Amino acid sequence: MSQSTMKSKSAHLVRTRGQKFLWRHRVLVLSGLAAAGCIMLIRDLGGLQSSELAAFDRLLQMRPVEPVDDRIVLVGFNENDFQTLGSAQIPDQTLARVLTKIKAQQPRVIGLDLYRNLPTQPGNKALLDVFQTTPNLIGIAKIIGSKNGNDVAGHPMLVESDRIAASDVVPDVDGRVRRGVLFVNSEPPLVEGLGLRIALEYLEPLGVTPEESSNDFRLRGAKFPMFSKDDGGYVNADDGGYQVLLNPRTRRQPFKMVAVRDILDQTVPSTTFRDRIVLVGDISAGNSDIFFMSYSSATGSAPVPISGMELHATLTSQILSTVLDGRPLIRVLPKWVEWSLIALLAYSSAWIGARRFFHFYKITLTLLLAGAIFLASFGALMLGWWLPLVPMSLAIILAGATMMTFEAQQLTVLSNQDPLTLLANRRMFDETLHREWSRSLRSQTPLGVILCDVDYFKSYNDTYGHSKGDQCLRMIASVLKNSVKRPTDLAARYGGEEFVILLPNTDAHGALRVAKVVQSQMQALAIDHSGSWVSPFITLSLGVTSIVPTADLSPEVLVDVADAGLYEAKQKGRNQVVLKLP
Repeated sequence: MSQSTMKSKSAHLVRTRGQKFLWRHRVLVLSGLAAAGCIMLIRDLGGLQSSELAAFDRLLQMRPVEPVDDRIVLVGFNENDFQTLGSAQIPDQTLARVLTKIKAQQPRVIGLDLYRNLPTQPGNKALLDVFQTTPNLIGIAKIIGSKNGNDVAGHPMLVESDRIAASDVVPDVDGRVRRGVLFVNSEPPLVEGLGLRIALEYLEPLGVTPEESSNDFRLRGAKFPMFSKDDGGYVNADDGGYQVLLNPRTRRQPFKMVAVRDILDQTVPSTTFRDRIVLVGDISAGNSDIFFMSYSSATGSAPVPISGMELHATLTSQILSTVLDGRPLIRVLPKWVEWSLIALLAYSSAWIGARRFFHFYKITLTLLLAGAIFLASFGALMLGWWLPLVPMSLAIILAGATMMTFEAQQLTVLSNQDPLTLLANRRMFDETLHREWSRSLRSQTPLGVILCDVDYFKSYNDTYGHSKGDQCLRMIASVLKNSVKRPTDLAARYGGEEFVILLPNTDAHGALRVAKVVQSQMQALAIDHSGSWVSPFITLSLGVTSIVPTADLSPEVLVDVADAGLYEAKQKGRNQVVLKLP
């Protein structure tokens, strides 16, 4: 046998086995795919975005507390400082004094998160002198919105000396900031965000500079994946410029904060700012430059905003920690991997729902699976991977609930169905009889019954075997099923070779017509029966009746009268239809 022939046979075998597996598990597969498809559609339409972002925040808040990043020091003008100044604005003279005292401690870089494009007297000349003599000072400008006149220019002296960075921030649909801006534009000349710019200034003396790359921003081999509009739980988000997902440090105050008053009063230790990044900004209650992040609120507490300065420091710390400490960035899985996970978990949950366990065990296993996914999502986030927790959990619940509902319906059907003929069983007939009897009693409408018996069926079994006997019963069941046309009519296997038809709102003549139809269709089948004494083919004896229920009668009377008609049909030689009235 050639190698190509063997490969062809192997491929055919794999394909055949796959087809058989899909057919055997078609309900499971369809339930899983339907649940996964529904969740994916809702997700792609943005229906899960808010809940996914909230779940992402919650997972971040659960991480162990990290130490303060002592490479960064924040200097904030608080409400007391403005009260002391007696002004809602920071005079250039005061800012110059603060910057001079910070500069004296030889910080590696100073980030000024204050717009100073216009003089704020007194002291503008002193501030210009500080700008001119402090080459490691980086100012800010607002770049996004320039087409609409919403931009804020940087100080001309800082712009001219290329010491300006963008202060722009991109909030999410719920107002929280979960993304940092590395570059506000994607085409040269690139303008860095403040967080990136001061990080680069800090890293440059260490010999760390951006690597040449056609697509990705890299520092010392660390790739900063560019945010795309549908990453993670986002749907059609703003992905302009070069953004990255923020991975904030796990504490409310991740950086040391120094008050301006302490600097002016010279109570700050002489090494507080040495060789560090110093960010200067406004942290007062009246400051409009405030934001909410993933850590801005915990469960049951009111949201606590942070200043723009703290937000930029978060991105700076993230960059430094990634490059120098190996702290992971937040990454997302490719969409096809996310979809595969959702589909796989939906199938797994459907598989649990299809098991022959007690309902309690199924629910417990489904919840355990959802809990395992929660723990896996938390563990993955600790390693820097954002898994689609909400879609996966919903797929588990939806697929499991769908399959358990289907199985419950199947059990209901099986409990009411004869397994051989697939007609209703005796139990189902009795329940339906009592229900229809009560309805006919209220409406005073006739209720008909046809009781059928296969003539000489024991002889048929003895002659042709039980397998043929079962096949014969199935063919008779098919005749009965085809003879009843209305949704309210019911054909059932009454026991052994006996069958019964229940006909609501049917008088005696109508029931008799149905019985004649059954008899004629049986004759058309022409099932050989050499052991019959009345015909060379299988025949039926039928007892027919119809009653308008009254309060003094019970439903069993209807069956008893039909049974009397059946007995009379047998007495007359079988293969007869006898109408019997009470």
